[in-house]
Amino acid sequence: MDEENVQKFDMDEPDVDELVHDFQRCRNNLGFWLDLAEEARDVRRNEWPGKTREGRKSGPEAFPWDGASDLEPNLVSPLIDGDVALLKSSLNKANLVAAPVESGDISTAKTVTDFMRWRLDSMTELQREAGVAANYLLEQGLCVLGVYWKREVRRTYQPISLEEIASQSPELATAIQDPDLKEGVIDVLAGVFPNLKKKRLNKMLKSLREEGVADVPQEKVTMNRPAVRAYELGRDVILDSNVLDLQSARAIYCVHYYSPEALREKVFTENWDSDFVDACVEKANQPLDLSNRYDLEEPMRESFEGLTQVITAYRKELDEDGVPICSTTVFCPGVDGYGKHGPSQYDPGHYPFVAITREHLSRRLLDTRGYPYLLKSYQDAVKAEMDARRDRASLSTVPPVEYMVGRRPEKLGPGAQVPVRRRGEVGYMEIPRQSPASMGVELELRALADRMTGRATDPENAVDAGIVRQNLVNVWLDGWKQVLSQVWSLERMYGGPEIWFRVSGNEQGVQLLLDETSDVYDFNLAWNSQNADEEKVLKKLETVGTIL
Repeated sequence: MDEENVQKFDMDEPDVDELVHDFQRCRNNLGFWLDLAEEARDVRRNEWPGKTREGRKSGPEAFPWDGASDLEPNLVSPLIDGDVALLKSSLNKANLVAAPVESGDISTAKTVTDFMRWRLDSMTELQREAGVAANYLLEQGLCVLGVYWKREVRRTYQPISLEEIASQSPELATAIQDPDLKEGVIDVLAGVFPNLKKKRLNKMLKSLREEGVADVPQEKVTMNRPAVRAYELGRDVILDSNVLDLQSARAIYCVHYYSPEALREKVFTENWDSDFVDACVEKANQPLDLSNRYDLEEPMRESFEGLTQVITAYRKELDEDGVPICSTTVFCPGVDGYGKHGPSQYDPGHYPFVAITREHLSRRLLDTRGYPYLLKSYQDAVKAEMDARRDRASLSTVPPVEYMVGRRPEKLGPGAQVPVRRRGEVGYMEIPRQSPASMGVELELRALADRMTGRATDPENAVDAGIVRQNLVNVWLDGWKQVLSQVWSLERMYGGPEIWFRVSGNEQGVQLLLDETSDVYDFNLAWNSQNADEEKVLKKLETVGTIL
């Protein structure tokens, strides 16, 4: 067996150079996807070379003339906006059920269902991230959702008085008041507050002696729950372009940008290496080199001045016993060392990501298309019809003027007096006739775009449109079922029994957390897209009333 290409897990020291090389290789392989994503953004936002804010073409290369119409067709963007609202509504109103797989879980299924409903409501970022993911899904055809356990620790100052110290340790309080025992007291305080520097300990001791009270930096947990984040492939998430699904990828790279203050905080909240963070903070003050589009630095439209690009690598590796694991390594291109390294604390051997694709043209993950890819030609045709009608109106308002060579009229307009030798020397040029079918062509193009995106344009295609729309909702909710499964797994791994008691008031909460088989639940999300149509809902209720 050839072991050279097998990714081996090294607990002591990861090969950061190999990670940087593989990250760059994967990003370069995604070059075609980056081009498609950029084109999709331009189509949706009605961006094109030479566009002006006045809606007029300008410059020597303007066609058919300088000042001709250059309107925004806005065909793709409203369709995406409408379906984003549909998908967010479907997630918000979907019927969530935790279906037990084993008979022993039937009695607890309702408790799990109620708890997961509460948990989704408690994730304040869920609606925002769902909206971002829905935009990625419809614009580019694919979105990636990361599921993590988010623990935020805020460092604040808490006052401590000499009386409080005396109540706990009278000897220490006496020593603090003795000016001859400074070094010994500092050593004792360093043992009580191991994360504080000596300068801060000296300041505390001085304040206790002079004022009887001192401010002590303490950590307060402000968030301790699952969290969801939407990622954009090619920008935020980098993986090889030949994967069939996320779990089959050999590595997934998450790109983040941190301020120096956020990096310093990672030392205390996530145990990042302090020397690595110092090097990253120094790098944040250096300008980014954006000369190469597919370089390690992000060359997109955002400005990252003052921030540091930090990458978290998730890799499928084998340990010394041949057991597959998912390793996690935090590194920064251009900085020696790493911030954190070790096996993933989540589901062993699985990535904490879920990918949702709008369509399944093949088994390859990237064989999917968004609305801009499908409707670009329709939008260009609509723009051509709109510009033609506006240009025709401009010619009708002020047609070109014919006059004798060398006898140009001094003034044209209402009430103007134009001297001529004979009638007909000055006159308006005949302009091309406008096709009465132009408006009909535009409306037909828009109707075609509506039908392609599951919008009924007449009673004959209403059924097919409903099926297309429901399929989009089903694909969306199927992805969120996987998210719910990961959220439930994280709850059992990191959640405390006090949360269960507070939410459910059920003593079975502890058993649910400790039972090794309690993760066997199928989370179902269901929502009928026709529920968004009030007229159809009323008709359904009338039918039910008639039957009853």
